[in-house]
Amino acid sequence: MLYVDQRWVGLHGIGRFAAEVLSRLTISYRDLGAVGSSSAPADMLSLARMRIRSRDHIYSPGYNVGLTSATQILTLHDLIHLEMGGSGARRRRLYYEYAVKPAIKRAGSVLTVSETSAGHIRTWLQDSSVEVINVGNGCSDVFAHSRSSKQGDYLLYVGNLKAHKNFDVLLRAIRLRPDYRLVAVVSDRINAEMLIEANGLQGQVKVVSDLEDTQLAGLYQGAIGLVLPSVLEGFGLPAVESLACGRPVAFFRGCQSVAEIVGLHGVAVENHGSGEEWAEAMDQLYGLQGSFEAPGRLWRDQYTWANVSSRVESHLKTVMELR
Repeated sequence: MLYVDQRWVGLHGIGRFAAEVLSRLTISYRDLGAVGSSSAPADMLSLARMRIRSRDHIYSPGYNVGLTSATQILTLHDLIHLEMGGSGARRRRLYYEYAVKPAIKRAGSVLTVSETSAGHIRTWLQDSSVEVINVGNGCSDVFAHSRSSKQGDYLLYVGNLKAHKNFDVLLRAIRLRPDYRLVAVVSDRINAEMLIEANGLQGQVKVVSDLEDTQLAGLYQGAIGLVLPSVLEGFGLPAVESLACGRPVAFFRGCQSVAEIVGLHGVAVENHGSGEEWAEAMDQLYGLQGSFEAPGRLWRDQYTWANVSSRVESHLKTVMELR
């Protein structure tokens, strides 16, 4: 029997991955929530209270591990949790070392979403017997079919305020270009606006949140380009969405997963902490107006949810046949 953890389903990040992939699975499975577990995905004890047998399989679109003898197929999108500091750093390291890693080794395989993450996971596991499979990540058709020749007069940021997103450097950069405008799509609107006010940029930076995909696609279409200053990413979905809408991306060259996506279709910044370099990258995005060539169909086909779901399902079938 295959059980699938649908508790991850949501609008962004892993939640979006879960929603898009699970809605396309054709393989027969049972929803964990429907058999008695209504806990959050990270609740390890919830599986221990359920009658799941050791010969069963559990697929999670995320990194949550349960106390169970069943084989758990996880989707480890990245290892950013292990590189983040803060008060919960030790707890996160212990969880990954003594819960996530043993579950992956027992299963003999783990799914991820980029070649960059796959490489990091192999190094972390230090176990060549574990198969690390890049199933990729997808882009909604709303973005894939949204291209327009009309551009507005603003740059776009899509992300959050976590340290590895490096949002602060954009504020320093935009201060160096008083004539430029930035639209920031951020869910934490209150703190974003406080940062903007502290930098005296109320007239240059606008925060928007709670957008539908069609609204976000419209922002991409109207932008000069996307500015994505992340230092670390497991994937980098805004880069895919922006390029799918025909708009270039300014990115930090050292953020390997984003560089993997963008390739030559953007502007690379060498020093992620330099406001001056990001300002110059913004200049280059403006300079690409009218001459930017978006990636073609072969590139876009890599990022369809149908293909991602097919890769996930193929692996689940293989694993279940082997047991």
